[in-house]
Amino acid sequence: MREAGYESTIGGQSTFIEPSKNRQRIILIRANDYRALGNKNSTITIKYDGFSYVSVGNDVWIIGNEPRSILYGVYRYCRQQFGYRWIELDKETIVKPISTTKEELTIYEPLFARRGNILETINDPVYIQTLIDWGVKNGHNEYFFTFFLWDAIKSYVTPALRKRGVHVTLGGHSLSYLLKEIQKESAGNMLGRDEKLKFFAENTYLQDKVIDKIVAICLENKVVTRISLWPEDIGIDEKNAHGFLPTYIRFTEKLKLALNGVGLQVEVEYIVYNAGLSWNMLEREHQTEASNQVDALYAYWGRDYSSGIDANEPRQERAYQALRDWNEQARKQGRSLTVLEYYSDHFMLSELFPPLLMRIQQDLQDYKQLAINGVLNLIVPTHQKQPVRMADYPWKWIHHLNNYVYSRIAWGEKYEVVVEEYFAMFNEDKVVFRDMLIELEKLVSQHTKWNSSLFPARVVDPEKVHEPMNHLMIPAYLREVYDCFSTWNLADTESLLVIQTNYNYHAFTTKEMMLIYFYYLKKTAEIYKGEWTLKGGFEDGL
Repeated sequence: MREAGYESTIGGQSTFIEPSKNRQRIILIRANDYRALGNKNSTITIKYDGFSYVSVGNDVWIIGNEPRSILYGVYRYCRQQFGYRWIELDKETIVKPISTTKEELTIYEPLFARRGNILETINDPVYIQTLIDWGVKNGHNEYFFTFFLWDAIKSYVTPALRKRGVHVTLGGHSLSYLLKEIQKESAGNMLGRDEKLKFFAENTYLQDKVIDKIVAICLENKVVTRISLWPEDIGIDEKNAHGFLPTYIRFTEKLKLALNGVGLQVEVEYIVYNAGLSWNMLEREHQTEASNQVDALYAYWGRDYSSGIDANEPRQERAYQALRDWNEQARKQGRSLTVLEYYSDHFMLSELFPPLLMRIQQDLQDYKQLAINGVLNLIVPTHQKQPVRMADYPWKWIHHLNNYVYSRIAWGEKYEVVVEEYFAMFNEDKVVFRDMLIELEKLVSQHTKWNSSLFPARVVDPEKVHEPMNHLMIPAYLREVYDCFSTWNLADTESLLVIQTNYNYHAFTTKEMMLIYFYYLKKTAEIYKGEWTLKGGFEDGL
């Protein structure tokens, strides 16, 4: 309030019992405590970690289901009444607030129970602390770290996580790390690739060791609220597929039992995921049952982001059916399912990174229709290849638009409001840039349909493709992307690139950074159009 030009005083609990007659008051209170007062609207019900405003005379009550819910209410009040905006990652701005009608009762509820980011390899504590601060201001309630990343950054980020009361999940593809830590302690031998796949089925001795290690980590880090340990990120062949998921699920149940045994209220989940494009690790066999003790996490790698989750395409139809099946089975068992999405994954989406405003909006509404419990967004930096082509590619800024749209809509805000607030930063150019990004989404997202065909390569990995792919017409598509930018006036961009690096994005305006983003899209299309042309014997017209 002070930063926005308003003065205030802070009163204790006893000062808000009687209605104020001569001064405005903002009262922060948990829902259970508010109901106990027996005030007007005391029977309100709020879903998940939502909040409500109750206006009575000069009083505004900000009522939250839990302390963090009150924090969400405070942030939204500051946006509405004082004009605060937390859109860009490291910038807080104040605009002239839009006057709104004062409603007697307003309830704000998130779209999903779980909302936040998954971080696997980003060992950058300053960035992560900034992300946590920004994320909670935009409705996040969970941050997911691999065990090895957590070990590296926990001392830096734990205070920020604890201060905001958010959920912390540890896990991911961390089995090798945990086994290595156990090996250090016991001087044992490391498991090979195939042995790691069989870990969940055969090696009960090592399973117990891993469980003991995880329990010790949770006892040491009381901020941890969930464990989500995944199998290795490799496919499983037909001969080893039978029975894999049931034994893996049993391991997670065993882990949950061990955590309960030492008095820890830590949730556990298993992942169903087409690692290595293996359907055996995503689809449920008839004899495989969802657990009634732990939750499910669903991830489908290789999706075409130019179409919806219910698209009429064979692979997507199969993935959609698996999603509906696992969700239905989990709900029957009294458990929940959360979806892992790749909206900020620079490996899957590559340097030809598409804005996904409309896709995210439609996805989240579709997931809500399916009664999905949560959606988490994975953030992955660019995969640096040799030779390094674009060392100054600002991936943190480029992925952020998708993360912003995801975060606000996952909370339950309207797409039109979310987009309007973002493009307001472009002032008189807001319509032009909004139309540009909508056009780019339709065009650039199309390359994701080749992630399955080219696997394990992507559209930016022609050197890894050893089968003829001329039928995909990739050079023609990249030429279309390149030509799209040739019709736009990007004349001012060259002067910006002289001083631009991959980390100084905060030194530029949003418009300048958007022009830099366009430059890198055009450059990526140019580079890989040439490489695919040489590979396939096409005529290069760039």
